[in-house]
Amino acid sequence: MDFTSFFEQYPFFREAATAFVVIFVDLSALVILIAAGRERRRGDRRWAKEGKGYMLTCAGTLYPLGAAEVLIGRHPSADIQFPDEEISRFHALITFANGRWQIEDMGAHNGVIVNGHRITKPCTLHRNDAIKIGNRRLVVIKAERT
Repeated sequence: MDFTSFFEQYPFFREAATAFVVIFVDLSALVILIAAGRERRRGDRRWAKEGKGYMLTCAGTLYPLGAAEVLIGRHPSADIQFPDEEISRFHALITFANGRWQIEDMGAHNGVIVNGHRITKPCTLHRNDAIKIGNRRLVVIKAERT
């Protein structure tokens, strides 16, 4: 059905239809944003409860695992940044899911070594695990509750 002649004869209806479409799209976007916000808050609460207190230590420096995803690399956008040439821009990704911290090699040339073994797939991390990235040795620790 062609509404062109109808809208030419009654321009008000064209404007009303356009307004209706815009309002519908805006409401749909609002519903999606509200649902995403609720899901994120649920995930943040779970992460804060289960993943709290874990950090990495390297040469006396503490790096809190302050998010459900922590990127390690040379790039300025990395959460834990090392300027070493033997470390890739995006070297490793540490994630928290299902109550576990895992580390994954992001395709780095030098790889990621956990407890002396080069990993080829995501590896679950535990307290006191040693991670070697380039010439850096990181250790997983958990802060004692105060």
